[in-house]
Amino acid sequence: MPYCPHCGNEVDTLPGAAAVEDREPVEVTLARIEAEKAITIAKLSARESREWNESREAIAETEADAQVEAVTAIAEIITAENEPEPEAEPAPEPIVIEAPAPEPEPDNAPPPVEHHAPRKSGGWWDNYA
Repeated sequence: MPYCPHCGNEVDTLPGAAAVEDREPVEVTLARIEAEKAITIAKLSARESREWNESREAIAETEADAQVEAVTAIAEIITAENEPEPEAEPAPEPIVIEAPAPEPEPDNAPPPVEHHAPRKSGGWWDNYA
């Protein structure tokens, strides 16, 4: 007895029953599915290998660049240590600013004032001395 492809119940006759019988055998369908599966797995495996190789290549390039930079830095340090010190430029001549000459004192200037220590006052009688 045939089964309905939509609901799965048993039916006496199916419309287009002749078309169902023309289908390929189950073994061929399974073989086709397995072949598609194998192709998909092979593609995924190839992509994974390609990505792994690309990442390994990028890592190798990065490591090589780092080694080149390290060797270059070491060479620069060794070269800098072996080079003689450059001669220092002579210091520029100092700028001397002369102070203006003091003005001469006039001849009719009063004599300098002498400063005496103040006397201690003993009382009112010191004012009449």
